[in-house]
Amino acid sequence: MKYELLRLCGYRNNEKSIERVTCIEKNYSEFDAMVKAILNLETFLMHSNYYLSLTSDRDIIKIKNDLLEGDEFMAMDTDIVVWSNEHNIDLEEGFDEICILGFKQED
Repeated sequence: MKYELLRLCGYRNNEKSIERVTCIEKNYSEFDAMVKAILNLETFLMHSNYYLSLTSDRDIIKIKNDLLEGDEFMAMDTDIVVWSNEHNIDLEEGFDEICILGFKQED
């Protein structure tokens, strides 16, 4: 699933990118299942201004928006909220990004 994540993010399949994904993989207890869930968001990402990013000091997958300028706050798109609810994914809204934290823990 590492290569699928690279493809989804538009990253090159090289040693540096694989190392990045390996660091991120360690932060998701169900990495393969997370990438499969993200695959269901692919069509939305392809037809929107949102994209996936692996550049993070926290080693997590982020959703960003191409159209943000300067100090604009990124509002969470309804499609992303619906997707996260359907897949039971925990998100964290930041100023200019949405962090994919993992699957929500059942109580």
